[in-house]
Amino acid sequence: RATDLNHEGHLVIALPDGEAEATLALSTPYRPAVGDIVLTIGQDSRYYVIGVIAGTGRTVFDAPGELEFRARRIALSAREIDLAGTEITVRASKLELLARSVMERYEDACRWVRDLFQVRAGRAKQEIEGTYALEADRIVQRAEKEVKIDGERIHLG
Repeated sequence: RATDLNHEGHLVIALPDGEAEATLALSTPYRPAVGDIVLTIGQDSRYYVIGVIAGTGRTVFDAPGELEFRARRIALSAREIDLAGTEITVRASKLELLARSVMERYEDACRWVRDLFQVRAGRAKQEIEGTYALEADRIVQRAEKEVKIDGERIHLG
């Protein structure tokens, strides 16, 4: 069990007959935390941490330059995923987003659709603080029941 960490790539581990300092020899960039259960090998007074049986530390891939992943398929799975960057670009021939709930917040937003832009909703509501402008070659609006237009002045034609 890890009992302490130091800054030189060593871990203080609890052994049956006391504590010892062990060198991290993991194949992944895992940063152990106090209380982790680690797999350790050793001889004489030299110990090496070669595995993590139960851990709460962090695995950090730190690349000083560019980092690229190439695979037929990449699956990310976590309780929570946080994606951050000053500029993020997603390129795909098809993009499908599935979520129970979506919240979008922007300072400014622009959508450009070459062909059809379609929305299917049980209900829809828009609240605009300033001017709402709609321009089209042709506008078709239909309602099965009531249409209500309320304004101080309404200009038609």
